[in-house]
Amino acid sequence: MFTHPLGLLALLAVPLVVGLHLYRRRLEPRLVSALFLWQSEEHVPLAGRKREPLRSSVSFWCEVLAAALLALVLAGPRGACAATRAEHLVVVLDASASMGATGEGASTRTRAVELVRERIAGLRRGSRVTIVQSGPRPSLLAGPAAFPAEAEAAVEGYRPLAASHDLFPALALALQFSGDERVTLVTDHHEPERWPPSVELVSLGQPLDNWGLTHAARTRERGPDGAAEERVFVTLTSFAGAPRTCLLRVLAGERELARREEPLAARARAHFAFSLPEGCGPVEVRLEPDGLTLDDAVLLAPPPRRTLAVASELPTEVLEALGLGADLARLAALVEHALVVPASSAAHLVLARAPAAAPQAWTLVLPELGAERSDFVGPFLAERASELLDGLTLEGAVWSADPALVLPGTPLVSAGNLPLFSEERRGARTDWHLDLDPARSSLQRSPDWPILLVNLAERRRAALPGPLRTNLGVGERLVYRPGEELAGVPRGERLEYELEGPLDTPRNTKRVVPALEEVVVDGLEEPGAYRLSFRGRSVAEVAVHFADGAESDLSTALPGRRAAERASAGLEAEFSPLELIGLVLVLALLALDWWSLSRAVGAPRGST
Repeated sequence: MFTHPLGLLALLAVPLVVGLHLYRRRLEPRLVSALFLWQSEEHVPLAGRKREPLRSSVSFWCEVLAAALLALVLAGPRGACAATRAEHLVVVLDASASMGATGEGASTRTRAVELVRERIAGLRRGSRVTIVQSGPRPSLLAGPAAFPAEAEAAVEGYRPLAASHDLFPALALALQFSGDERVTLVTDHHEPERWPPSVELVSLGQPLDNWGLTHAARTRERGPDGAAEERVFVTLTSFAGAPRTCLLRVLAGERELARREEPLAARARAHFAFSLPEGCGPVEVRLEPDGLTLDDAVLLAPPPRRTLAVASELPTEVLEALGLGADLARLAALVEHALVVPASSAAHLVLARAPAAAPQAWTLVLPELGAERSDFVGPFLAERASELLDGLTLEGAVWSADPALVLPGTPLVSAGNLPLFSEERRGARTDWHLDLDPARSSLQRSPDWPILLVNLAERRRAALPGPLRTNLGVGERLVYRPGEELAGVPRGERLEYELEGPLDTPRNTKRVVPALEEVVVDGLEEPGAYRLSFRGRSVAEVAVHFADGAESDLSTALPGRRAAERASAGLEAEFSPLELIGLVLVLALLALDWWSLSRAVGAPRGST
């Protein structure tokens, strides 16, 4: 067969070659004294307008055969072994953590890899492979249009560790590569009604009993005696059809800190809390292994010590009217991990009549009010996009304000056209302005007041140096605000941090992370410990753990297959050996033609 049949039109060159040999140039007569010195048998006609009888010669047959062979090469000849076109195999591998479940001796991930390898081994010559791995951000394992050998090696890098996510973004990407032709989806849930007809569904799941840690947290809080202590909270969920006695252990390295053994009913949930000794480093909460090992252990790092320093420059009677106590003791009790400091220069959050002079001090400004007052009951206009107003209703509150006072910044709460609470941002610093007379208002005695104060404090705490959180779920973002490590770094110099992890594993890698106001790292998809460093100095250590009930539930994992209504995308076959042989023969014939012509022209001859 031929891949380019139109190339056979080049066979028209054969009659052209024959025509050139039929018409010869008229030879000029020359007088000679004798003919016995000339080879009268040799007659080499040259092309011209005179038609002569066709003479068989080496040159004639070389040119005819070369023209015919070149036409066949242009038509793309294929032998019986290449009677069908090559294909583009496009595969989507579900990277959900449930694909790592092990049943009947082999994990779903292992069976998926074997399936892809079998498909690759069965491809025709010249085929290509594209493998897309699903996830919150789909990625390419192989391709696009990789060689089969490359794809077979790349599929070993398939690691299903992601939390529950939508497969449609990965499918949409794969359909672009296939040109909306067949795409093979390898997953562990047989849901044929979800996928379009062009998708071949291969589900390799097995329903298994599983018990998993579906929530984990580590906090620093005040104990019953008022002293701060660290505590670990975990939730254990059964996704099995039978009860089981579960053993939970809390480990610091190889040292066991606590253990709990309790029965857990089928499809039930239990919550556990453990107290940790002071100064304890990373700890691991471990469950006995089962079908899915990924949810049997969580690693928890110490929470960040982000103590918020608060101070006041307001008169004592104003603080009392605001319900904060003369020394801000009530505010310190209201806000977790808050410390009252005597000087505003050492504070992170200051209550004052005017913005504090210290650059790191954000201020809640309650300015001096004039003599005029207006009382408002609501409804108030609130900027609900602001996180400071989360949880506030302002229902039933009486707000007494000075109508002549002009607040700077962006209004967050207004009564008609009169701003009552505003936010002013100045570079990295933020100040809030409050038009409020605490002697006449009831806002400070409403449930909204402590909520507002806590929101202000947490907004300021989020901007403190250090990691925003040290314990992250798989796929969550690491956020770090640079601190004192930048002291002495020349202004304008490029700032780069280095993230290393997961530590103590063969897959430990390092990546360079640029920093502006914050260091933001996406894509922490593998559980384990990570270290953030600046110029060789460790500035933060975080732990990533897996806790996702949707993935831990293996009872809905079912095997099944559904064929696609379309075939794989076809590819133009690669260069055939027949084409190569044809080109070599064409070149050989042209060389022979040149040699025969040059030999004939170089020999002495006559004409009549």
